[in-house]
Amino acid sequence: MMKFKALLFAPILLLMSNCKTQSQTSTSDNIIRLGVNKKVTIPNSKTSLEFKEIIEDSRCPANVTCVWEGIAIVNLNTFSGKDTKDIKVATRDFLPKEVTKSFNYAGYKFTVQEVKPYPGGKEEAPSVTLKYEKEE
Repeated sequence: MMKFKALLFAPILLLMSNCKTQSQTSTSDNIIRLGVNKKVTIPNSKTSLEFKEIIEDSRCPANVTCVWEGIAIVNLNTFSGKDTKDIKVATRDFLPKEVTKSFNYAGYKFTVQEVKPYPGGKEEAPSVTLKYEKEE
């Protein structure tokens, strides 16, 4: 009977752990991955980022040939001590929209690596992946 209970609960625990992992933020090797309304603090610092929303996504859909690759623009909230700032950042520098792929904040340089979901790709929760490095 005990083995049966263990087998019964194993899939439930696996499903629960998958749900938890998908909604969390992560930092490793100076890479941050944030889900919508999720906040992460840079290790050993007082600097945090929160991904609020994808403001615009005009990227060329997967498996389609486009004249222009398009752009995804995201809104981030940044925090360092008592300082807070809203920042719009994009998958590429695009002066007509006054957005760039990188920004500096609180002694760090952040660069967009990826914005998901990709148009026409697999359906998944919105997220933004950023690389960060300490400014010299």
